Amino acid sequence: MGEFQCYKFKTIDRPLNESERREVDGLSSRGHVTSNSATFIYHYSDFRHNPATVLAKYFDAMMYFANWGTKRLMFRLPADLVDAGEVSRYCREDEYREKYIQLEQRGAYYLLDIVYNDEEGGGWMEEEDYDIDDLAPLRDDILNGDYRALYLAWAHFSQLSEDEEEPSENNAPPVPPNLKNLTAALKAFIDFFEIGGDLVAAAQSASPDRRASEVDYDELLLQLSEKERNEWLSRLLKGEPRLELLLKKRLEKLSPRPAGPALPELSPAELRKLSAEKEQERIAREKAEAQAAHVRRMQTLAGQEADLWKGVIYNIDRKTGKSYDLATESLKDLKALAVFQGNEAAFQAKIEELRQQYARRTGLIKRWEEAGL
Repeated sequence: MGEFQCYKFKTIDRPLNESERREVDGLSSRGHVTSNSATFIYHYSDFRHNPATVLAKYFDAMMYFANWGTKRLMFRLPADLVDAGEVSRYCREDEYREKYIQLEQRGAYYLLDIVYNDEEGGGWMEEEDYDIDDLAPLRDDILNGDYRALYLAWAHFSQLSEDEEEPSENNAPPVPPNLKNLTAALKAFIDFFEIGGDLVAAAQSASPDRRASEVDYDELLLQLSEKERNEWLSRLLKGEPRLELLLKKRLEKLSPRPAGPALPELSPAELRKLSAEKEQERIAREKAEAQAAHVRRMQTLAGQEADLWKGVIYNIDRKTGKSYDLATESLKDLKALAVFQGNEAAFQAKIEELRQQYARRTGLIKRWEEAGL
């Protein structure tokens, strides 16, 4: 199996102009470039440019994945729109550079960088395995103060580093609200970074449910001076990206929202304990569901028992490899039904009769032996 690396870049706030598109197209002969995206795939070499630099200059989002287990997601965030202090609470360093969350300022932007390297990774990969469009909505979430994806990444990386020095509880980021309501983008994020379902369930159990407070932006607009309102309109006509978010932030300063209850904080050890509890709950639930499904199946087979025995004889008499397989599968079902009903002795007696009757059918008898009949 050869190497596989895929870099996917995407614009969100504005498309590339013609000059930028030519520049991006000239970065590599292995790329496919449009006014809104660029994809570079490598099997024997590598992208000869720093992806963070390319992102900072041209794009708003980047996804990277390789068949040796490395995955990376980066967003370019306008500095005047992102709450860098809050985002930094979810950042996580890693001296081995294998799993970390970083926020770095580059001029008028911040670059949010999430990297995961699975040491057990490896396997066949295709360009279509992951789509950057599935994860792009998370950028807007973060700009709007929704840090659910960041928390899930922080929790995941923390659980993978049990051997590291345990961070103090005071350094754990807050558990964001509404984790029980996973969007399609969050589900894609969980899949991309291979975050376990038990850990997600643990985080969800600690996450409060909150409705966004309603803000009367029309009323707040009237509090702006006519001059300032005209300035906002002028910026809108000039096509300034993300102006609606900037305006909302400006208006919200005129009427600060009341602070809600403090969000919970869980140390990695507490998360680990919660995750273990959720794992046990899941195992018990799956066991109960499997048992219920087995009972339903046995009840169905009980109504078909006579027909199943007739089918066994019919398929044996057809004397083909496929019919022998069908007869054997039916006998396996009948054996399971006998165990369920407590009639194992009667079933075994019938099997012995069949063995004697068809003793010369070596292919059939071999199938029964392999099936444990």
